[in-house]
Amino acid sequence: MSRRGGISRRSLVIGLCGGGAAAGGLTLSAAPAKADSVIRIDDKSAGMPINPFIYGSNEIGTMDGNGPSVDFDRKAGATIRRLGGNLMTPYNWLNNATNAGKDYRHANGAFLLGVLDVPKEAWREPAAVVEAFLANSRGVGARSLLTLPLAGYVAADFDGDVTPAQAAPSARFLPIDWSARAEGEDKVNIPALLERLVARHGGAASGGIRGYYLDNEPGLWPETHPRIVSKPVTIKSLIDRSLRAAKAIKAADPDAIVLGPASWGATEFVDFVKASDWDAYRGHGSFLGAYLDAFRQESERAGRRLLDALDLHWYPFNRRGNLFRTEGATLASAILDAPRSFDESGFCENSWVADALGCRPRDGLFLPLLPSLKQIIDEKYPGTALSFGEFNFGGAGLLATGLAIADVLGRFGRFGVGFANHWGSLDGYIGEAYRLFRQPDGSGECFGDTALPVAGVGADVSVFAARSQSSGRLSLVALNRSEKLAQLELAFASGRAPALRGVAGFDQANRSFAELAERPLPADGGAIRLVLPPRAARRYSFA
Repeated sequence: MSRRGGISRRSLVIGLCGGGAAAGGLTLSAAPAKADSVIRIDDKSAGMPINPFIYGSNEIGTMDGNGPSVDFDRKAGATIRRLGGNLMTPYNWLNNATNAGKDYRHANGAFLLGVLDVPKEAWREPAAVVEAFLANSRGVGARSLLTLPLAGYVAADFDGDVTPAQAAPSARFLPIDWSARAEGEDKVNIPALLERLVARHGGAASGGIRGYYLDNEPGLWPETHPRIVSKPVTIKSLIDRSLRAAKAIKAADPDAIVLGPASWGATEFVDFVKASDWDAYRGHGSFLGAYLDAFRQESERAGRRLLDALDLHWYPFNRRGNLFRTEGATLASAILDAPRSFDESGFCENSWVADALGCRPRDGLFLPLLPSLKQIIDEKYPGTALSFGEFNFGGAGLLATGLAIADVLGRFGRFGVGFANHWGSLDGYIGEAYRLFRQPDGSGECFGDTALPVAGVGADVSVFAARSQSSGRLSLVALNRSEKLAQLELAFASGRAPALRGVAGFDQANRSFAELAERPLPADGGAIRLVLPPRAARRYSFA
């Protein structure tokens, strides 16, 4: 995505989160006669911890054409960064070549070296791409997650287009090797890479790479990488490869987390895109169920957990148009509705995904997605975290995208998602959504780290409450998806409204996240009244 004009930015100081300056906002002299919704905050609850690694990003270098993605990660306060995507499936760590697959002429080349701006004198240094990624993460104080290949072959050269006649096995590719030792120059050994990385950077427990993905979107390999995967992979083959790789990762670094299968979407979740051996696994209810059960059984035999996080990719769809990176105002309402598919019972999105999964609770997968995934995890492999290695809800220049991303982050936090990494630079309104949670108020605190229960929210408003474990202070994020003012009355389980310390946010008039002059209004019975401008995001900090 190219940089959009007109989105003002101010200097930000980002530590754990950044700083802010006061700006204008909505001012009311008296409370409206009646609130649209009464929101109940259970400030007496112990709450649920919010995993800080839901505020993650993907390392895409300069792919978006608007500068290095790490610069936006720094401003947004990203906590964890992933090196993944289609280019990592055929990445050869020995010479740093990769194959672009269908994304660009099925060519072998220096694509990753280029977008990560690796100096040319370092191009032939083993794992130079990985080292550049790790340096970027360290520079912004974020942890790192690395994708490792399972598809079978990686690029052997930098010689451009690969014809169908040159498809693997051929001289244009080298096979990958997951054995415990390297077996000559005709293979690319992955455990040797793991050993190298642990020796250079330490293990996960001592600040090294936090974890490893078992490749990327395997159900699409024949489409995205036809020069290395000529026909669909079976479920059995993927599970066998994944188990072997997980054991090798745990042998190299027992504290590193393993994330898989990095599935691309609903049809892969259900039956691995109509896999030829689906009937043998149908009894598990879904491909994800079969995958989890296989890891549970093998982990029990191995005496240690081999899969730490069930990793999925989530890109919303709508029959009205393509939502991916769109900045079309006509699709704004579809983008704003899309996060509801994660956890809102009774909402059924207008897309083929709803057709594939259904919108009623049942055995197996259904919408809303998060409760059904929790159900499968609890049944098949309890204790497995949820991860979204890629997600995208529209283009950075669209206000609706910023509101949707804020809505997604809030839902991930209150549901206990373990890891999440946005695909695409954290530019424009996307970065503002991250700052809504990650940038501190005047006393140095950002959105809390313990989610509190919230009840009474309507279809046009999302409200997320959190408490800081260190200070005990309460914070609230409120999002108005409507094109009208939203009038909210906040009631607290304690019966007493806490004192306000500050208000910050963004909207059409305040296009960068900033402190605002708005103040809640008193209401009866120890409640307070909030009035949100149309399509606005606010964070309220309380004492």
